[in-house]
Amino acid sequence: MAQGRKRGMRMQDRYLFRGKRIDNGEWVHGYLFDDGFENGRVFIGGIVIEKYNGTACDDWNVTGINFYEIDPNTICQCTGLKDKNGKLIWENDIVKHYNDGAHPENYCTGTVLWDENYAEFYRTSNEYGLSKPRINRDCIYEVIGNKFDNPELLEE
Repeated sequence: MAQGRKRGMRMQDRYLFRGKRIDNGEWVHGYLFDDGFENGRVFIGGIVIEKYNGTACDDWNVTGINFYEIDPNTICQCTGLKDKNGKLIWENDIVKHYNDGAHPENYCTGTVLWDENYAEFYRTSNEYGLSKPRINRDCIYEVIGNKFDNPELLEE
């Protein structure tokens, strides 16, 4: 069994995105779709799959699509990792990074960001002299919010 599977990570989670709907501000997650036009519209969603009840060999049936237009400034990609509570960790999440599980009082707080130069996610922090520690499955994290809904957490 692969290491990622032991911790509950599904490889396809890494390819998910989330964003805030422009019509009501609610978060949606799924696959990212750009209409391809300059200054165009961006959507997140997926297809609706239901159990097929017919006699064909396939046991599923695509019954629709479920995409929502989102604010492009809120697009966040999933890291594919989960925090200590089983919650997916997304770009722009604010996380506590624990040094170890035995000492929960020892942690750093930072924001999860993407670094294109290294093609990896990292956590910002000025605590303990750490500037860009890489996000990885060997560390203990706890998602406590995100920079859009909880900007006050960045001020602490």
